[in-house]
Order: sequence, then structure tokens, then C-alpha cells
Amino acid sequence: MRKYTDISTQDPPDRPTWVDHVDNPYLHGPYTPVVSEVTAVDLRVVQGSVPDDLYGAYMRQGPNPVFEPKGQYHWFDGDGMIHGLYMRDGGASYIRKWTQTRALHDEIERGKVELAGIMGPYDISRIAGHEDSATNPEYCKDTSNTTLNLHNGKLLSAWYNAGSVYDVDPLTLETRGEERFGGGVDTALNAHGKVDVRTGEYINYGYADFQPWLTYYVIGPDGGLRHKARIDLPGPRLPHDTTITPRFTILHDFPLFHDTAVLRRTGHRVVQFRRDLPSRFGVIPRYGTQEQVKWFEFEPGYVLHMVNAWEEGDWIVMDGCFQPDPTIRRDPEEGPLGSMLAYLRYKGHLRRWRMNVKTGERSEQQLDDLNVEFCLPDMDLYGVKSRYSYHQLIPTDLQTLAFEGLVKYDHDKGTREVYHYPRGWFPSETAFARSTRATEEDHGYCVTLATDISDYRSEAWIFDARDIQAGPITRIEIPGRVPAGFHAAWFYGRDLWPQQAAARAAA
Repeated sequence: MRKYTDISTQDPPDRPTWVDHVDNPYLHGPYTPVVSEVTAVDLRVVQGSVPDDLYGAYMRQGPNPVFEPKGQYHWFDGDGMIHGLYMRDGGASYIRKWTQTRALHDEIERGKVELAGIMGPYDISRIAGHEDSATNPEYCKDTSNTTLNLHNGKLLSAWYNAGSVYDVDPLTLETRGEERFGGGVDTALNAHGKVDVRTGEYINYGYADFQPWLTYYVIGPDGGLRHKARIDLPGPRLPHDTTITPRFTILHDFPLFHDTAVLRRTGHRVVQFRRDLPSRFGVIPRYGTQEQVKWFEFEPGYVLHMVNAWEEGDWIVMDGCFQPDPTIRRDPEEGPLGSMLAYLRYKGHLRRWRMNVKTGERSEQQLDDLNVEFCLPDMDLYGVKSRYSYHQLIPTDLQTLAFEGLVKYDHDKGTREVYHYPRGWFPSETAFARSTRATEEDHGYCVTLATDISDYRSEAWIFDARDIQAGPITRIEIPGRVPAGFHAAWFYGRDLWPQQAAARAAA
């Protein structure tokens, strides 16, 4: 197995001094955090030009710890930092800022970290009394470092393990505070809520470490609660995504979850794969109740991220990245970090599930054998049929999670195209941006941020989505290093600059 030191032999500049004595691969090399915020305009283009039909912003969230962690550091523990690349009128600007969570605010006041991260150990006295809490647990640090959605004029930042949602100004990336949707949401929320651009609704759910249920929400386009329902489960679960169609929401229940007795007794969250249990998808009408949920059982496994779902008559079709064996296999040579490193070594492929809401029929089918994840369609098409999606090709022989190629799938033809990144470059999740002159679904661009670990310069890369194998048609110099991170999104100019967009449309 290649270790990160095989491809990165030195730490970059602009890094916290405390990383020098912390032996964790997710704090060194391409994962090394930065220490400053940046705002820059009129970025220098080093290849090609910024397309004049590219109108919006590429944004990426990711971990960037400010202080030395308490206990063992998990990659999911880093304080959230948003990178925003804004493009319009043939020019580009860039902002990076921390998401000012409650936890980070407290740490800045105290000058140190007090809450443990994902791997614990948690203060058992803090766990006691929170078993019935539906909000983010006070014994585990919520870093809001995982996903971004744009809803009701607000950039919503969320966390992997169900946490508080933060309201961020989409144009300045200043954190405005926790978002409770007018008081309608009284639980933590899952990271991967979905915005239906056709209705303006934000669909999500909350869960907690000790609760055998989900709390399902539909938030209206004005930010107010439209619907809420409790959905019982066989026990506490660790779902990560949700999928929508115009009439339904699909909830996820996978046989990979933690042992609550161990958590309560030891303060450690121990996650295990239960091969004796099925994967389940719960199909609920968008404004449905628990009694209306129809559960479909499939092969045991786990899914971090779905591509999309849509309706074909009475059938729901759903494509996503399936892990048939998410068993956490520790390497004894990796010591106390073995569980975390093993959990992040991904092995999965593109799969399709079909569910008939009338007859209960179901089927599943492997669509490809490449090791792919971090998948995005055109986000405007969430809930309706999409033909194309864009994934990251993940190496299986590296100690840490990294991306080695961009994969474009044609879901109609069952074909793929692959662009292999130059060795030593670490790109981010790639988002699709539709051209303002689009005539077909893939008429647009793929956008990502990438860092070269030979000298730690960072660039924005823009691909023609209709020919990704040609490589980037535009490369833009980013002022400052971009550490490896999590999820990206493309937000259209009509939503970021509505007045300007209206004037453009009128012209």
C-alpha cells in the first residue's frame, strides 16, 4: 500500500505549527490545513480563458482545523472552510473562509479544543443525559465541514454526522449563524439535504446517536417549515444521503452503524458492518407520514452518495455508488489510526436500484466496475431524470483517500469517459456547470480546484463537459493553497445575483 509520504515528502508553507508533531496522514501533505482566509479578484488565467457562458460559482467545503485536535484526529474533525470561485463576464474571483460554528467560536475564546472528534474518546459524563437529545450531541465536535446547499438566498453548510446547519452569506462567505428555519427544525440535520429547484423546497432529515428514528422535514422556499414526520427505524443508524423525486423522498437505512452500548459504556463510537441485515430504502410521499413509508430491501452494503433518482411511471429509478463490503479492516501497522484509515479506504462502484411503489417489485444492477465516488449530476436535475454524472476515480492502493481521475458516465448508453489527473495533483470533487447557452444536458463545464504537491500551487480547472478526456481547457491561478476536502457544488448566477440575472434575461 502506498502511503501519503510516497507522493508528498514535505509539508507545504502556510500551515499551523502544531502539525509538525502530530503524526497523522490527514494533517500532512495535500491534507495540511492552511492558516489564513483569502479574498482575491481578477484572478490570473494561466491557460485558456474563462468561458463567457459560465455564470455562477463553484464552492467546496472541507476540513481545516484551527487548533491542535483533542485525542486522535479524524479527517471529518477539521473545522469547515469554504472555498468559493465566482465566475461571470469572463472573469474570476476567489474567497476562502472558515465556517464560524459554535464549536469553533468556543475554541477561539478558550484558545484550545475541548470536544473530542469522531473517534473520541468522549466524556462519558457528557453522554449521560443526551441519549434522548435530538440535537447535535454536546460530547462530539460538530465542524460543519461537509456539504453546501443554496436555499432561500442562504448558503447552508452542514456536517457529516448530522449536526447544526449554518447560514452563510453566499457572496462573502461570512457565517451569519445557525439556521433553524424559523424555529421549525428542532433536531440536527443530515449533511446531504436536497433542494428541488422546481418547487424551491429543501428536503432533509435529522437523526441522533441513540435514537431509533429519523425526523423528516420539508422546508418551503421561504425558509419556513412545510412538513415534519417521525420515521421509526429498527435502531439508531448512520445514513449519509437522501434522494428525491417530484412525488417522493427516498430514505436510507444501511447495515453499517455504531453500537450504542459500547458508545455509552466506553465513549467510543465503534462502527460495524452487519452482513446479516439488508440495505433498505424507505419511499415516502413528499408530505407523507410514517404509515405511508414503503420499505424496499436489497443486498447488504453501504452508500455514501447517490447520483440521482427519478420516476418512470410507478417505478423509482435510483443510481448511486454502492460499497458491497464496507467492513472496516484495520492494518495493525497503522496503530491507533487504523480504524479511521480503514474506514476511509473506499471500494465501490456505480449501481442502479429500481422500486415499484405500486406492486412492491424491486431490482438492483451493477452498472460498472470502476472504483468511483463523489458523484454529481447537474444539481438542477435532482429528482428528475438525468443522463450524465461526474465522478472521482479513487485509487485502491493508497493509504489515504484521494482522487486520480474524472469519470463521466452516460447513464442512457451505459458508457463512460475517463480523464486521468497528472501525477501529483490533488483535485476536489468536480461540479457540472451548465452553459448559459446550453442546448443539451451536458452542454457546459466541469469545474474543480486542484493542488500540485510538488510545489503546492493551486489552480482552478475548467473542462468542456462534452470532452473531458481533452483535459482542462482553462486553468486559473488560485492565490493560496487549497487542501484536499469534501463536497463541491455549482450554484447558478440566477440564484447568486438575481437582479443582474433578471437584467440579463430582459436584455
